[in-house]
Amino acid sequence: MTNDRSGASPKNPSLIGGVIGRVTPLVLRQIDMDAIVSELDVNAIAEQLDLDALMTRLDMDALVRQLDVNLIAEMLDLDALMTRLDMDALVDRLDVNAIAEMLDLDALMKKMDMAQLTAGVTQDVAVSGLDLARRQLVRADATVDAVVGRVLRRKPGDRPEAPARFVDGDARPVVDEQIDPTETRRRDVSGHYAGPVTRGLALAGDFFLAFSTYGIVGAVTLYFLGSVFGADVDIGSGGWLSVILAMCWLLAWFWIPVALFGRTPTMALVGLAVVRREGQVVGAGRALLRAVFVPISVAILLVGLIGLVVGKERRALFDVAGGTVTVYDWGKRDAEQPVSIREQLSARVSRRKAVIASDSAEV
Repeated sequence: MTNDRSGASPKNPSLIGGVIGRVTPLVLRQIDMDAIVSELDVNAIAEQLDLDALMTRLDMDALVRQLDVNLIAEMLDLDALMTRLDMDALVDRLDVNAIAEMLDLDALMKKMDMAQLTAGVTQDVAVSGLDLARRQLVRADATVDAVVGRVLRRKPGDRPEAPARFVDGDARPVVDEQIDPTETRRRDVSGHYAGPVTRGLALAGDFFLAFSTYGIVGAVTLYFLGSVFGADVDIGSGGWLSVILAMCWLLAWFWIPVALFGRTPTMALVGLAVVRREGQVVGAGRALLRAVFVPISVAILLVGLIGLVVGKERRALFDVAGGTVTVYDWGKRDAEQPVSIREQLSARVSRRKAVIASDSAEV
């Protein structure tokens, strides 16, 4: 009987594996990898590669999805990278002249609307200056209120700071409480009852503007009647007709703007608004009743305006008659009360105490 070994597998395959395992390291140690790498012509290999075809086969979206950005960020030592960068040498290599030549400054200036840019800057400066003046008025109001509170021996919280519509559910005014005693910040007083200094200035300004515009409009009207129609109209400087016309003009001045916009021109300038006692918008009827009593309140100065100083809601006689109050309102911006000198000194003392406590803890 003969044995057919043509299709038989080796009886001991592990022997071949063992031989290969022993021979391979010996062969690899004999290979000079540096010599092989030095013999490689990288330029020739790069010329043989079709990079365009290679890039078309690469799915960049899939490749990006496989990248773990968080892991890469953790592996990067940014501090060590920044220390290795020679920023001075990097800046020296920048050719500023070449960069300037590449920029098309004419096209850049054409795209910039200098008129709009200048108007925006001018408006920002004007608004900042106006808000600065308003904050000083609010500070003066707070000073007068503090003095009156001491004279009348009012306790903190006895006087409400805002109408019911502008308070929280716990019936307390919405105020910004200073949490950190070492820090100072402006206080938001939007919707709070306006003080006597701001309101007195607004009232005086409105009377000045009302009588000034009355004189200008009257003079223009008389000139027009005389030059066009040849009429010789003489209302007299002290006659009843002149007084009636002046009172009607004054009534319209304090009624129409409040009924339409909730404020007169000077009130808008200093940042005030008229609302109902509960905080709702003032209607035409209440605005008319308020306007009627404005000159009466000014005529009986002590009785008509004393409420601005000592009243809890800072209401004058015309406010009581119209059922209105006046609050701070700077439109889209928050009405702010600047930090007082006492608050600045208190914060400075608190910071000093915090530093001393920290030093003591370290020791």
